[in-house]
Amino acid sequence: MKRQQHTLHTFSASIRVRLTLWYLAIIVLIMFFFGGSLYATQTFLNAPAADSRLETQLYQEAQRFNDGYKKYMVVGQAPSALHEALASSEIVLLLSPTGNILDTRGPLPANIVQQLQMRAESSQPTSDLTIPTPQHNGWHGTDRNYRILITPILNQNSRIAILIVGLQKEFPISVLLIWLFHGTLGLLVAAIGGYWLAGKALHPVKKITQMANEINATDLRRRLNLQRKDEFGELATTFDQMLERLDAAFKRQTQFTADASHELRTPLTIIDLEINRALTQSSSPKEYQQILEVIHSENGQMVAIINSLLLLARADSGQIPLAPREVDLSDIALASVERLLPLAHQNSITLSTGELPELLIQGDPHYLHSMLTNLIENAIKYTRGTGQHVHIELVEQANKWGCIRIQDDGPGITAEHLPYLFDRFYRVDKARSHNGGKEEASGSGLGLSIVQCIAKAHGGDVQIESQPGKGATFEVRLPLLKKKIRA
Repeated sequence: MKRQQHTLHTFSASIRVRLTLWYLAIIVLIMFFFGGSLYATQTFLNAPAADSRLETQLYQEAQRFNDGYKKYMVVGQAPSALHEALASSEIVLLLSPTGNILDTRGPLPANIVQQLQMRAESSQPTSDLTIPTPQHNGWHGTDRNYRILITPILNQNSRIAILIVGLQKEFPISVLLIWLFHGTLGLLVAAIGGYWLAGKALHPVKKITQMANEINATDLRRRLNLQRKDEFGELATTFDQMLERLDAAFKRQTQFTADASHELRTPLTIIDLEINRALTQSSSPKEYQQILEVIHSENGQMVAIINSLLLLARADSGQIPLAPREVDLSDIALASVERLLPLAHQNSITLSTGELPELLIQGDPHYLHSMLTNLIENAIKYTRGTGQHVHIELVEQANKWGCIRIQDDGPGITAEHLPYLFDRFYRVDKARSHNGGKEEASGSGLGLSIVQCIAKAHGGDVQIESQPGKGATFEVRLPLLKKKIRA
């Protein structure tokens, strides 16, 4: 039930759904007003409807004047004394049975009265009549069209007068004009509604654009924090996450530049001091040799740092020059252990191996050897003084992964340092020290970063398990080659 409610809430919060609903609402509104007004206009303003209303009103007016005139004429009063209000532009003409004028009302010119006298004898009760508008200052107005009704006034079945009533005809509106008017009005409403709807929908985009224009490399701490559950909310959240990543990347870049400068400044300073000493002091050949040895050592350290940085830069751009081939991890492990045995003996560390089964992978032997050497050197360096053993073994996991494990019994690593171990130039010397912290392990802080880059370049990863006082375990997992079926 909760899942259905969540799905329904997500669906209703979608900007696509809301835009569709708003659009449908606007279309329904347009159709309602367009259809309703078109129907009303067609019903009340078209020619047949106008004629029907005019006929009805005409008969009502004729009946009203018929009753009034009859009442006056029966008692012998003059018809002109009748007090009846006229409708707008209404005309009334009362004739005797012989055609003489008894009463006129409304705008009736003499020539029109003569025409009506002639029509009074016709058998056609209704007809149309055009009354020209009087000329003013040389301009002719629009002629007025009337519908007239001719009816006798009877008293005891005897005709005592002829009543002529006329009403001005309404100007009929064609269906085409009605359709054009309402179509234009509908388009205007649709344009206004669409503009409003687009503005409402794109307001978050405008805010995001404004924020993007205001942000620069020195001000990446700003966030949109757009509290919406629709697509624009997801876009704003993604934008904020991107800013967080950029902010972290700029901070790492700044820290990386500072650390690299610091690492290179020390050997350069030593080289400069030794050269100045050689140039300003007269020394024996042995002393000059010692100076050159110091310079050579510091130069070697700088070359190692620069080569490591170059490797990491290539890894960042995905351009590590691997020469992959079928490699047995046991061969790599044995070669690395044999190479580092003298270093382990020098530091009173027992370098031992466990099971080293044949594990075939596709990889570059040079980089794999460098990766494993870095890990073993790191274990020896941080174990001396506090521990005595460094152990290497190979394990196969799920017939899919070949795992290299390097275990030591050194001081271990506290949990606060574990997330940052693979950051460049990051050191945990204070956490993993030897001799009670009296002598700190040295190094550039790039070894574990290189290990991680090489592992990822081979489709693997590196994991660490450690507890303070109980040593550390580094595990590199690399994908195995599929075993070939032997006949």
